[in-house]
Amino acid sequence: MIPAAIQALLPQHPGEENRIGHSGAQVVMYEDCVLKVQPDTGNAANEGIMLRFLKGRLPVPEVLAEAVQGGMRYLLMTRLRGRMLCDEAFLDNQPLLARRMADAAEMLWRVDIAGCPCSCALDDVLRKAEVDIAAGRVTIDTANQPETYGAGGFASPEALLAWLKANRPPETLVLSHGDFCLPNILADEKGIVGFLDLGQAGCADQWRDLDQGLWSMWANTTGLFGGKARLFDRNALFSALNLPLDEEKLRYYSLLSELCP
Repeated sequence: MIPAAIQALLPQHPGEENRIGHSGAQVVMYEDCVLKVQPDTGNAANEGIMLRFLKGRLPVPEVLAEAVQGGMRYLLMTRLRGRMLCDEAFLDNQPLLARRMADAAEMLWRVDIAGCPCSCALDDVLRKAEVDIAAGRVTIDTANQPETYGAGGFASPEALLAWLKANRPPETLVLSHGDFCLPNILADEKGIVGFLDLGQAGCADQWRDLDQGLWSMWANTTGLFGGKARLFDRNALFSALNLPLDEEKLRYYSLLSELCP
């Protein structure tokens, strides 16, 4: 049952469910608005907070209404127009895809983070990981990559956490999207026109998003989620950013993501 405050703002005609992405949220698209429904966890609450903070700073949906009912959070937002970067037109044009991903990253990094209400800096993320491990929310079974644990990997999440604490790189805090993947970035023929799914956004090092973005480019380009398999240029994004590829930082943030359920 949709909360009355949300229902009163919905159009009369039924919406269409959007199944692109892997967030686990139910997303219903209407002509001019979008309803997102998901369990009322920290990330779900953060999304509305970050959307309000980013209004006027980035092209993000405007919050129309928000409510919690029955353990679920309902977020009604304006609908942005544009094509997701996982569109075939971008996947078939690798230089353009890399340029648009670089444009999106640079837009995020230009935002003034003074007063940003959410922190994803290493101190906060590692502290939360310790709590999640102790509570059983992070285990060997929750790993994203099978090689993280076992032969050639770490013995346990506790061992991984100890390594991350001992090998943490220096940070340069910027605005981080937190789920910097192709379906969450909208573009048109002129450039970036929107950012979606900002429940994990906050202040963090730029390599947090670069690790996510590179993996998403690889997965979508090579056909991991279905569709045509294409050759993938691992260096294209960093060339577009005029930034040296740092394998150690990519590995660090990839491993860190294993402790972030």
